[in-house]
Amino acid sequence: MASKSGVHTDVGAKVTHTTWTQTTNFVVTSTVGFLFDYAQARGLGTDRISNKREKLESALYTYINTRHLRKVSIEVYEEGASKSDEAIERFDLTYEVKNPDDLSDDDIQRLQDKDFNQYRKDVMEQLQDLDSLPSNVDYRILIWCAPENDLGQSKPNVEGWSSTTARSTDDLNQKNLGDAVNTGPINGDASLWVR
Repeated sequence: MASKSGVHTDVGAKVTHTTWTQTTNFVVTSTVGFLFDYAQARGLGTDRISNKREKLESALYTYINTRHLRKVSIEVYEEGASKSDEAIERFDLTYEVKNPDDLSDDDIQRLQDKDFNQYRKDVMEQLQDLDSLPSNVDYRILIWCAPENDLGQSKPNVEGWSSTTARSTDDLNQKNLGDAVNTGPINGDASLWVR
Protein backbone atom coordinates (compact mmCIF):
# COMPACT_ATOMS: atom_id res chain seq x y z
CA MET A 1 0.00 0.00 0.00
CA ALA A 2 1.52 3.31 -1.05
CA SER A 3 1.26 6.34 1.14
CA LYS A 4 0.74 9.83 -0.22
CA SER A 5 4.50 10.32 -0.24
CA GLY A 6 4.91 7.24 -2.43
CA VAL A 7 6.81 5.19 0.19
CA HIS A 8 5.77 1.54 0.41
CA THR A 9 5.91 -0.22 3.78
CA ASP A 10 4.69 -3.70 4.62
CA VAL A 11 2.92 -3.40 7.94
CA GLY A 12 3.90 -6.94 8.96
CA ALA A 13 7.57 -6.63 8.02
CA LYS A 14 9.90 -8.17 10.57
CA VAL A 15 12.80 -5.95 11.61
CA THR A 16 15.67 -7.44 13.58
CA HIS A 17 18.38 -5.33 15.15
CA THR A 18 20.89 -6.89 17.47
CA THR A 19 23.78 -5.05 19.03
CA TRP A 20 27.21 -6.56 19.61
CA THR A 21 26.49 -6.51 23.37
CA GLN A 22 23.29 -8.53 22.86
CA THR A 23 25.16 -10.98 20.62
CA THR A 24 27.94 -11.40 23.17
CA ASN A 25 25.44 -11.88 26.01
CA PHE A 26 23.63 -14.53 24.00
CA VAL A 27 26.84 -16.41 23.16
CA VAL A 28 28.11 -16.33 26.77
CA THR A 29 24.76 -17.46 28.19
CA SER A 30 24.42 -20.20 25.55
CA THR A 31 27.98 -21.42 26.12
CA VAL A 32 27.55 -21.73 29.88
CA GLY A 33 24.16 -23.40 29.31
CA PHE A 34 25.70 -25.95 26.95
CA LEU A 35 28.48 -26.76 29.42
CA PHE A 36 25.98 -27.12 32.25
CA ASP A 37 23.69 -29.38 30.18
CA TYR A 38 26.59 -31.54 28.98
CA ALA A 39 27.92 -32.04 32.52
CA GLN A 40 24.45 -32.91 33.76
CA ALA A 41 23.70 -35.28 30.85
CA ARG A 42 26.98 -37.12 31.36
CA GLY A 43 26.54 -37.46 35.14
CA LEU A 44 29.51 -35.23 35.96
CA GLY A 45 27.81 -32.90 38.39
CA THR A 46 27.35 -29.21 37.79
CA ASP A 47 28.73 -27.67 41.00
CA ARG A 48 32.05 -26.82 39.39
CA ILE A 49 30.35 -24.86 36.62
CA SER A 50 27.94 -23.17 39.03
CA ASN A 51 30.73 -22.24 41.45
CA LYS A 52 32.97 -20.91 38.67
CA ARG A 53 30.22 -19.30 36.60
CA GLU A 54 31.23 -15.68 37.27
CA LYS A 55 34.88 -16.30 36.35
CA LEU A 56 33.85 -18.37 33.33
CA GLU A 57 31.52 -15.64 32.06
CA SER A 58 34.17 -12.97 32.66
CA ALA A 59 36.70 -14.91 30.60
CA LEU A 60 34.20 -15.54 27.80
CA TYR A 61 33.18 -11.87 27.62
CA THR A 62 36.83 -10.83 27.55
CA TYR A 63 37.95 -13.29 24.89
CA ILE A 64 34.92 -12.73 22.64
CA ASN A 65 35.34 -8.97 22.77
CA THR A 66 39.10 -9.14 22.16
CA ARG A 67 38.50 -11.69 19.36
CA HIS A 68 40.77 -14.33 20.89
CA LEU A 69 38.17 -17.03 21.71
CA ARG A 70 38.47 -20.18 19.61
CA LYS A 71 36.98 -23.00 21.67
CA VAL A 72 35.51 -23.92 25.07
CA SER A 73 35.76 -27.52 26.29
CA ILE A 74 34.89 -29.84 29.10
CA GLU A 75 37.72 -32.32 29.36
CA VAL A 76 36.88 -35.58 31.17
CA TYR A 77 39.63 -37.76 32.62
CA GLU A 78 40.03 -40.65 35.04
CA GLU A 79 41.27 -39.72 38.49
CA GLY A 80 44.43 -41.53 39.53
CA ALA A 81 44.72 -43.38 36.22
CA SER A 82 48.20 -44.32 35.05
CA LYS A 83 47.48 -42.41 31.85
CA SER A 84 46.27 -39.23 33.54
CA ASP A 85 47.55 -37.21 30.59
CA GLU A 86 44.83 -38.73 28.39
CA ALA A 87 41.25 -37.53 28.14
CA ILE A 88 38.55 -40.20 28.10
CA GLU A 89 36.00 -37.77 26.63
CA ARG A 90 35.91 -34.12 25.61
CA PHE A 91 33.03 -31.85 24.68
CA ASP A 92 34.02 -28.88 22.48
CA LEU A 93 32.26 -25.73 21.39
CA THR A 94 34.40 -24.30 18.57
CA TYR A 95 33.82 -20.68 17.58
CA GLU A 96 34.26 -18.61 14.47
CA VAL A 97 33.89 -14.83 14.67
CA LYS A 98 32.94 -12.87 11.55
CA ASN A 99 32.58 -9.19 10.86
CA PRO A 100 28.79 -8.57 10.74
CA ASP A 101 29.30 -6.54 7.55
CA ASP A 102 30.63 -9.70 5.84
CA LEU A 103 27.39 -11.67 6.31
CA SER A 104 25.67 -12.61 3.07
CA ASP A 105 21.93 -12.46 2.50
CA ASP A 106 21.92 -16.29 2.75
CA ASP A 107 23.65 -16.10 6.17
CA ILE A 108 21.02 -13.65 7.42
CA GLN A 109 18.15 -15.76 6.07
CA ARG A 110 19.52 -18.90 7.78
CA LEU A 111 19.61 -16.99 11.08
CA GLN A 112 15.98 -15.96 10.73
CA ASP A 113 14.98 -19.58 10.03
CA LYS A 114 16.76 -21.07 13.07
CA ASP A 115 15.31 -22.00 16.43
CA PHE A 116 18.19 -21.35 18.84
CA ASN A 117 16.64 -23.46 21.61
CA GLN A 118 16.44 -26.40 19.23
CA TYR A 119 20.26 -26.39 18.83
CA ARG A 120 20.78 -27.38 22.44
CA LYS A 121 18.02 -30.00 22.35
CA ASP A 122 19.49 -31.57 19.19
CA VAL A 123 23.00 -31.73 20.65
CA MET A 124 21.85 -33.08 24.03
CA GLU A 125 19.72 -35.80 22.37
CA GLN A 126 22.86 -37.17 20.74
CA LEU A 127 24.44 -37.64 24.18
CA GLN A 128 21.66 -40.00 25.30
CA ASP A 129 23.07 -42.91 23.22
CA LEU A 130 26.53 -42.80 24.84
CA ASP A 131 27.74 -45.34 27.37
CA SER A 132 27.96 -44.09 30.95
CA LEU A 133 31.25 -42.66 32.12
CA PRO A 134 33.25 -44.56 34.76
CA SER A 135 32.56 -43.53 38.36
CA ASN A 136 36.12 -42.32 38.99
CA VAL A 137 36.15 -39.43 36.53
CA ASP A 138 36.69 -35.74 36.99
CA TYR A 139 36.57 -32.86 34.54
CA ARG A 140 37.87 -29.39 33.94
CA ILE A 141 36.81 -26.51 31.74
CA LEU A 142 39.28 -25.32 29.10
CA ILE A 143 39.13 -22.07 27.16
CA TRP A 144 41.18 -22.14 23.98
CA CYS A 145 42.37 -18.79 22.65
CA ALA A 146 44.50 -17.55 19.82
CA PRO A 147 47.76 -16.09 21.18
CA GLU A 148 47.14 -13.12 18.87
CA ASN A 149 43.88 -11.88 17.40
CA ASP A 150 43.36 -10.79 13.80
CA LEU A 151 44.49 -7.28 14.78
CA GLY A 152 47.86 -8.55 16.01
CA GLN A 153 46.99 -8.01 19.70
CA SER A 154 48.17 -10.48 22.33
CA LYS A 155 45.66 -12.41 24.43
CA PRO A 156 44.99 -10.64 27.74
CA ASN A 157 45.17 -12.50 31.05
CA VAL A 158 41.91 -13.04 32.93
CA GLU A 159 41.86 -13.43 36.70
CA GLY A 160 41.10 -16.98 37.82
CA TRP A 161 42.46 -18.63 34.68
CA SER A 162 45.93 -19.94 33.92
CA SER A 163 47.74 -21.64 31.06
CA THR A 164 47.56 -25.41 30.81
CA THR A 165 48.03 -28.22 28.34
CA ALA A 166 45.04 -30.21 27.18
CA ARG A 167 45.09 -33.94 27.76
CA SER A 168 45.65 -36.10 24.70
CA THR A 169 42.70 -37.11 22.53
CA ASP A 170 44.84 -39.46 20.40
CA ASP A 171 42.80 -42.52 21.43
CA LEU A 172 39.45 -40.77 20.92
CA ASN A 173 37.26 -40.25 17.86
CA GLN A 174 35.73 -36.88 17.11
CA LYS A 175 32.00 -36.73 16.40
CA ASN A 176 30.47 -33.53 15.02
CA LEU A 177 27.22 -32.76 16.89
CA GLY A 178 26.21 -29.81 14.69
CA ASP A 179 25.36 -26.18 15.30
CA ALA A 180 25.49 -25.00 18.88
CA VAL A 181 25.36 -21.21 18.68
CA ASN A 182 24.79 -19.32 15.45
CA THR A 183 24.34 -15.58 15.72
CA GLY A 184 25.83 -14.65 12.36
CA PRO A 185 28.89 -12.80 13.64
CA ILE A 186 29.67 -15.55 16.18
CA ASN A 187 29.08 -19.16 15.22
CA GLY A 188 29.79 -22.20 17.38
CA ASP A 189 29.79 -25.87 16.47
CA ALA A 190 29.59 -28.67 19.02
CA SER A 191 31.72 -31.79 18.81
CA LEU A 192 32.45 -34.69 21.10
CA TRP A 193 35.61 -36.75 21.45
CA VAL A 194 34.72 -40.30 22.57
CA ARG A 195 36.24 -43.76 22.69
